[in-house]
Amino acid sequence: MGNKNGNGNGDHSREQGLRLHHLANLGGLIALAGLDLEPPDYLLGALLSVAEETRRLTAGQRERVASTGRRVLDERATGKRAWKSWMRAQELHPITLTNAQVAEIIAALGGEVPEDPTRLPLALSQVLSEASNGAA
Repeated sequence: MGNKNGNGNGDHSREQGLRLHHLANLGGLIALAGLDLEPPDYLLGALLSVAEETRRLTAGQRERVASTGRRVLDERATGKRAWKSWMRAQELHPITLTNAQVAEIIAALGGEVPEDPTRLPLALSQVLSEASNGAA
Protein backbone atom coordinates (compact mmCIF):
# COMPACT_ATOMS: atom_id res chain seq x y z
CA MET A 1 0.00 0.00 0.00
CA GLY A 2 2.85 2.38 -0.74
CA ASN A 3 0.88 4.34 -3.29
CA LYS A 4 -0.92 7.62 -2.87
CA ASN A 5 -4.45 6.28 -2.97
CA GLY A 6 -3.90 3.02 -1.07
CA ASN A 7 -5.69 0.90 -3.67
CA GLY A 8 -2.76 -1.49 -4.08
CA ASN A 9 -2.64 -1.24 -7.89
CA GLY A 10 0.87 0.19 -8.08
CA ASP A 11 0.00 3.86 -8.58
CA HIS A 12 2.83 6.18 -7.59
CA SER A 13 2.66 9.58 -5.98
CA ARG A 14 4.20 12.49 -7.84
CA GLU A 15 7.13 12.42 -5.40
CA GLN A 16 7.71 8.72 -6.07
CA GLY A 17 7.60 9.34 -9.81
CA LEU A 18 10.11 12.16 -9.53
CA ARG A 19 12.38 9.97 -7.39
CA LEU A 20 12.14 7.12 -9.90
CA HIS A 21 12.97 9.50 -12.77
CA HIS A 22 15.97 10.84 -10.82
CA LEU A 23 17.25 7.31 -10.13
CA ALA A 24 16.84 6.37 -13.80
CA ASN A 25 18.87 9.44 -14.78
CA LEU A 26 21.61 8.38 -12.35
CA GLY A 27 21.68 4.98 -14.06
CA GLY A 28 22.07 6.79 -17.37
CA LEU A 29 25.06 8.69 -16.00
CA ILE A 30 26.66 5.40 -14.94
CA ALA A 31 26.13 4.11 -18.49
CA LEU A 32 27.63 7.28 -20.00
CA ALA A 33 30.70 6.77 -17.82
CA GLY A 34 31.02 3.25 -19.26
CA LEU A 35 30.41 1.52 -15.93
CA ASP A 36 27.02 -0.06 -16.63
CA LEU A 37 28.50 -3.50 -17.34
CA GLU A 38 30.48 -3.66 -14.10
CA PRO A 39 29.24 -6.05 -11.41
CA PRO A 40 27.23 -4.40 -8.60
CA ASP A 41 29.85 -4.98 -5.89
CA TYR A 42 32.58 -3.35 -7.98
CA LEU A 43 30.33 -0.49 -9.04
CA LEU A 44 29.29 0.30 -5.48
CA GLY A 45 32.91 0.10 -4.33
CA ALA A 46 33.97 2.47 -7.10
CA LEU A 47 31.18 4.91 -6.21
CA LEU A 48 32.13 4.78 -2.51
CA SER A 49 35.73 5.48 -3.46
CA VAL A 50 34.66 8.45 -5.61
CA ALA A 51 32.44 9.74 -2.78
CA GLU A 52 35.41 9.65 -0.40
CA GLU A 53 37.65 11.40 -2.91
CA THR A 54 34.95 14.00 -3.62
CA ARG A 55 34.90 15.07 0.01
CA ARG A 56 38.60 16.01 -0.26
CA LEU A 57 38.36 18.10 -3.44
CA THR A 58 38.78 21.85 -3.41
CA ALA A 59 36.21 24.07 -5.11
CA GLY A 60 38.53 24.47 -8.11
CA GLN A 61 39.04 20.72 -8.42
CA ARG A 62 35.31 20.12 -8.20
CA GLU A 63 34.74 22.66 -10.99
CA ARG A 64 37.28 20.90 -13.25
CA VAL A 65 35.53 17.56 -12.66
CA ALA A 66 32.12 19.15 -13.28
CA SER A 67 33.43 20.80 -16.45
CA THR A 68 34.43 17.42 -17.87
CA GLY A 69 30.99 16.03 -17.08
CA ARG A 70 29.25 19.08 -18.56
CA ARG A 71 31.20 18.67 -21.81
CA VAL A 72 30.11 15.03 -22.19
CA LEU A 73 26.49 15.86 -21.31
CA ASP A 74 26.49 18.73 -23.83
CA GLU A 75 27.88 16.44 -26.55
CA ARG A 76 25.29 13.80 -25.69
CA ALA A 77 22.45 16.34 -25.73
CA THR A 78 23.55 17.59 -29.15
CA GLY A 79 23.51 14.04 -30.49
CA LYS A 80 20.08 13.33 -29.00
CA ARG A 81 18.65 16.54 -30.46
CA ALA A 82 20.02 15.67 -33.92
CA TRP A 83 18.56 12.14 -33.74
CA LYS A 84 15.16 13.38 -32.54
CA SER A 85 15.11 15.99 -35.28
CA TRP A 86 15.91 13.40 -37.94
CA MET A 87 13.21 11.07 -36.62
CA ARG A 88 10.62 13.85 -36.67
CA ALA A 89 11.65 14.72 -40.21
CA GLN A 90 11.18 11.09 -41.24
CA GLU A 91 7.84 10.92 -39.43
CA LEU A 92 9.06 7.89 -37.52
CA HIS A 93 7.54 6.87 -34.22
CA PRO A 94 9.74 4.87 -31.86
CA ILE A 95 7.75 2.18 -30.09
CA THR A 96 8.67 -0.84 -28.02
CA LEU A 97 6.79 -4.07 -28.55
CA THR A 98 7.32 -7.53 -27.12
CA ASN A 99 7.82 -10.50 -29.43
CA ALA A 100 4.29 -11.62 -28.54
CA GLN A 101 2.84 -8.22 -29.50
CA VAL A 102 4.67 -8.22 -32.85
CA ALA A 103 3.42 -11.75 -33.52
CA GLU A 104 -0.16 -10.67 -32.72
CA ILE A 105 0.07 -7.76 -35.16
CA ILE A 106 1.46 -10.01 -37.90
CA ALA A 107 -1.32 -12.55 -37.34
CA ALA A 108 -4.00 -9.83 -37.23
CA LEU A 109 -2.81 -8.56 -40.62
CA GLY A 110 -3.02 -12.07 -42.07
CA GLY A 111 0.70 -12.74 -42.15
CA GLU A 112 2.57 -15.86 -41.16
CA VAL A 113 4.34 -15.56 -37.81
CA PRO A 114 7.90 -16.91 -38.05
CA GLU A 115 9.08 -19.38 -35.42
CA ASP A 116 12.44 -17.59 -35.12
CA PRO A 117 11.80 -14.44 -33.03
CA THR A 118 14.72 -12.64 -34.69
CA ARG A 119 12.70 -12.70 -37.94
CA LEU A 120 9.66 -10.96 -36.40
CA PRO A 121 10.67 -7.38 -37.39
CA LEU A 122 11.22 -8.41 -41.03
CA ALA A 123 7.93 -10.34 -41.11
CA LEU A 124 6.11 -7.35 -39.63
CA SER A 125 7.66 -5.01 -42.16
CA GLN A 126 6.66 -7.32 -45.01
CA VAL A 127 3.06 -7.73 -43.85
CA LEU A 128 2.73 -3.97 -43.32
CA SER A 129 4.06 -3.33 -46.83
CA GLU A 130 1.60 -5.83 -48.26
CA ALA A 131 -1.26 -4.28 -46.29
CA SER A 132 -0.37 -0.77 -47.47
CA ASN A 133 -0.22 -2.01 -51.08
CA GLY A 134 -3.65 -3.63 -50.73
CA ALA A 135 -2.24 -7.13 -51.20
CA ALA A 136 -3.03 -8.40 -47.71
